[in-house]
Amino acid sequence: MPRILAIEPDPKRRRLLAMLVREHVKAKLVLVASVGEAIASIAEQTPDLIVAPTLLAPQEEAELRAHMKQLHTAPYVQMVTLPALDMLVDAPRQETTGWGLFSRRPASIGLQYDRSMVAAQIADGLERARVERLAYTEMLAYREAMAEREAQSAQLVRSIDLHASDEFVARQLLDAAREDRRVALRKGRDDVPWLSGIKLSWGGELQLVNISSTGVLVESGSKLIPGSMTELHLIGPETDLVVPVQVVRSDIAHIDRLGVRYHAAAAFANEIDINGPRRRSAAPPTPRLDLALLLGDVMATPRDGAEPAHERFADGLRRLVKARTVQVRTGPAGSMGGREVLYFDVPGDDRGRRTLQVMFDRGHEVTESEFRLLKAAAWMTAAIIELDQELDQASRKETARTPAERPMTLLAEYVA
Repeated sequence: MPRILAIEPDPKRRRLLAMLVREHVKAKLVLVASVGEAIASIAEQTPDLIVAPTLLAPQEEAELRAHMKQLHTAPYVQMVTLPALDMLVDAPRQETTGWGLFSRRPASIGLQYDRSMVAAQIADGLERARVERLAYTEMLAYREAMAEREAQSAQLVRSIDLHASDEFVARQLLDAAREDRRVALRKGRDDVPWLSGIKLSWGGELQLVNISSTGVLVESGSKLIPGSMTELHLIGPETDLVVPVQVVRSDIAHIDRLGVRYHAAAAFANEIDINGPRRRSAAPPTPRLDLALLLGDVMATPRDGAEPAHERFADGLRRLVKARTVQVRTGPAGSMGGREVLYFDVPGDDRGRRTLQVMFDRGHEVTESEFRLLKAAAWMTAAIIELDQELDQASRKETARTPAERPMTLLAEYVA
C-alpha cells in the first residue's frame, strides 16, 4: 500500500486530513507536526508522497527542500502542498432572524475548497510516484546489468599483460568513452524564439530554463527520475521535434502556493541545432529552368537592329549546353555528322525547312538529358521565328509588349 507522510502542526487540521484520506484515498497515512519529525520519519521508512501545508516557515521550507534533494535512493518521492484544511468544513447552518419582510439570513461563503479536488491532487501525486518508482526500478536493473558488463570488461583488461603506462592510457580512453565532457553554449528562453513549448512523452507541460545543443534544463511540477530515458517534444512556430533524452538530475527548485517545482537536467541522445529550423534554400537552377529563362530573356529584349531573336537564342543555347557551335540552318541537314554533331528539325513551313545544328567538341558524349533539352530547344526556336515574323508584319507603333506576352505564356506552359 502506498505511504503518505503529512506535515501539519494544527491538531484540528490533522484530523480533517486523516478523514479526507480515509474517505477518498487508499493509502497509509503518517501524520507529523513539524519538518524535523518528517525528516526522522523519512529516515525510518521512505514515503511515496509528502504532503506539506502551503505556508511553511522559511527555515522549515529550506530544511525540507535540502533533505528532499538528498533522497538519491528514492528519487520517485513526490511532494504536494495543500491549503488550510479547516476551510474544508461545511458552511454553518443558516438561521433566519426577524419576522416578515424584515427577516434576515446571515451571509455564507460556503465551501472554500472542494474535498474531491484536494483528494484528486493527493491521488495524482501517488500515481506519479508509482509510475516513477517503476521507472526507477527498471533503471536500477539496467545499471546493475551494465555494471556487471563493465566488470566483465575490466576482468578482460586485467587478463591482458599490459605495461603500467599502456594500462593507464587504456583506462583514460575507457573513461573518455563513458563520459562526454563537451561544454556547449546554453541559451535562455528569450534566445530561442523558434521554441515555444516542451512536452513530455505522456503530455506533461515543461517550462524551459535554458537549452544547448547537447541538453536542456526544464522546470516541472513533478520530479523526473535521474538516469531514466524519455522523450521530449519540442514545439514552435516552425518546429515539431521529438528528441530522446536521458535525465541527468532532478532537484527541488522552489516551493510556493502552487506547489513544488523541480528543475530537471536532461541530455539529448543526439545533438540538435539550437539556432532553430532553417528555411529550405531555393531549389538550384536546373537545365530545364535555364532553358525556359533563356527563352524569356531573348523574347523580352527589344530588337532595335540587333541580331534576330533566334540567333541570340542559339548563342545562349550554346553556352547552356557547352557546345562548340549552335546554328539555325535553312534547308536539309548537312552531310557532316558523327557523335559530336546533332541535327533537330525546327517545326514550321515545309517550304522553308530549318534545322537546329549543334556541334560539340571531339569526344563529347551527349547525355540523354542534353538530347531531350536540345529537342525542346528546337520547338522553342520555331516559336521564336514565328513570333519574329509577326513582329515584322506588325505596325511600328505597336509596342513590344504584345509579342513578349506570348513567349511568357509558352514559358509558363513549359515550366508547368
